[in-house]
Amino acid sequence: MTTKTTTLEVKIYCGTYAKYNDSSIAGQWIDVTDLDKQEFYDECIKLHSDEEDPEFMFQDTDTESKVLRDMISESGIDAEFWDLKEEMKELSENSLMMLEAFEVYVASGYDANINAFEDAFFCYIEEYNIEEAFGEYYANMTGEISEIPKHLQYYFDYEAYGKDLLSDAFFEQDGYIFTRN
Repeated sequence: MTTKTTTLEVKIYCGTYAKYNDSSIAGQWIDVTDLDKQEFYDECIKLHSDEEDPEFMFQDTDTESKVLRDMISESGIDAEFWDLKEEMKELSENSLMMLEAFEVYVASGYDANINAFEDAFFCYIEEYNIEEAFGEYYANMTGEISEIPKHLQYYFDYEAYGKDLLSDAFFEQDGYIFTRN
């Protein structure tokens, strides 16, 4: 398996509704990568100290994590965001890449539990034809191919088998294979 490098960074652009309603998007990017919830809101208060009671507006988010990005809306940040961000920072570079691939499945409605992706991970295939490579890998791993007489094994369609597996029991993204159960 090839190890890819990724660094989890999260930035949020914080303005206020009062400024926005006055036709201004005056605000600032705040790097929340190493901030906790209280530190972030303290930064927001300091940034908008020109308002008596600022109503914060999170106008943009900069992160490669779809799960984290989806937890931030214009009017608020999901309560689980801060814990999830910290848990993600503890992941190895490889696990973070795996999670990013898994996020595509999460976006289709799968449980966003941070531990779900590690439980669902099956293998990594770095080949041009994922379906064929996975079909061959799975048939050999399970021993199913050995049940076919040796002289007929050459006719086995690994690509079709892999496509069937990936459309039913497994999910593939960027070479990472996850189980659907």
